[in-house]
Amino acid sequence: CWTNIGVTAALVLTVDAAMLQADAMSPHFVSEDEIGTELEILQLILDFLAGISLVYCMHSVLSCVIALVYVEPLSNTDAIKFFVANPASMGTPALSIGFACFYTLVAAGIWVVGTSGIYNATAYFVLLAVIVGFTIGETIDKAGFCPEAGRTKKSHEWQWTTEHWDDTSKWPWFAHGVHKDEKAKRIYRRMGLAIEARMAEEAKSASDKGSGRENATTKNVEINVVPRVD
Repeated sequence: CWTNIGVTAALVLTVDAAMLQADAMSPHFVSEDEIGTELEILQLILDFLAGISLVYCMHSVLSCVIALVYVEPLSNTDAIKFFVANPASMGTPALSIGFACFYTLVAAGIWVVGTSGIYNATAYFVLLAVIVGFTIGETIDKAGFCPEAGRTKKSHEWQWTTEHWDDTSKWPWFAHGVHKDEKAKRIYRRMGLAIEARMAEEAKSASDKGSGRENATTKNVEINVVPRVD
């Protein structure tokens, strides 16, 4: 996870560095009015936003590097301890790159204003608002995923392939069109069977471990019992 975030942040960082070092913007259209001052203001805003984005990217990269350096040599148990002690170690670099991407996109919009005019910029910012809204919604949706059966309503989004396969009325909204596509149905059914098989294996393994611990406890009790002599 840290590797993916760090690499992505480094890529965005190169874009921000290029924006800061590029030549001053110039309009791609002919205007009868003098717009030199306006362009200077827009250029200052663009440089400011690109600079902020670059700082966020650098913070994200360094956070990922520091976390990898400390966690990589740890055992699985010690790694869990690290996450308990540092719960924001994954969220912080991810949030930083989210802010960096946002500021980069706004800076690109400022560049569109200065080079292509207000009409193209308006279309750009409307599309940007739509994409940002969808991204936030998708992030919230994915964060609610629950792999444990029956725990939350989000469990139903995968559990329908195992418990409600024959009752299409209980399928989630995104699967309503699946029953009309035989190929998609076969794929979903195979995934459901794979889930069932894996869950059965995990349940059997947990049961065997529980039985082993119970037998070991019983033997220990028998060994520690001292016969009473009257």
